[in-house]
Amino acid sequence: MATEERVLCFERSLFEELGVFQGLSLEIEKYLPVFTSAAKVVYLNRSEAEQDKRYKQLIPYVLIICGDKILQYRRGKGGQETRLHGLYSVGIGGHIAEEDHGLFTSAQGYQEGMRRELIEEVDIAADDLNDMPVALINDDSTEVGYVHLGVVHILHVTNENVAGRRSGILAPEFVPINEALKNPGSYETWSRFCLENLTVLLAKAAAGTPVSSAR
Repeated sequence: MATEERVLCFERSLFEELGVFQGLSLEIEKYLPVFTSAAKVVYLNRSEAEQDKRYKQLIPYVLIICGDKILQYRRGKGGQETRLHGLYSVGIGGHIAEEDHGLFTSAQGYQEGMRRELIEEVDIAADDLNDMPVALINDDSTEVGYVHLGVVHILHVTNENVAGRRSGILAPEFVPINEALKNPGSYETWSRFCLENLTVLLAKAAAGTPVSSAR
């Protein structure tokens, strides 16, 4: 019998002590070092973590950009997170598993973790992955959002040749950024937060330096 995946989590009480935000925040330095401290992280069985509101799971969320377009796909029934099925997304990523020990001890380790997720999700070159996080995402308004926290990264690619490697990634395609929000209600909330703040996120990734907070 296969062993259940154990995923990286931190206690929600840490988030509450620092100040809970709703939506997108650029205050990486305030939150991420605390949430990824070796003394603070814990690995829980994924089935337990999805239901235990005392914890949040940390999720890399990579936006893939090609020129003036962004990768968009629909979440299919093959994805493990049933609460997101049918919604459009512009974020690629997934849980940090216990087998990924040490991802937060160095930038290279975390980059490799995100690279693994990208390779599992889409057939795309990841040579230009910016390992610097540009934002955090929190959405306590939904059941799935309440137990997750997103870490946003930007990946620039030079061509649009992509294919979904998993049944949870349906019809991946690059769409013009200015067209991506024509029907915002069709996107998962994390993607809406990113699209609404995309100019700031791209600027921060290009500069490689912290930017003032956005809530």
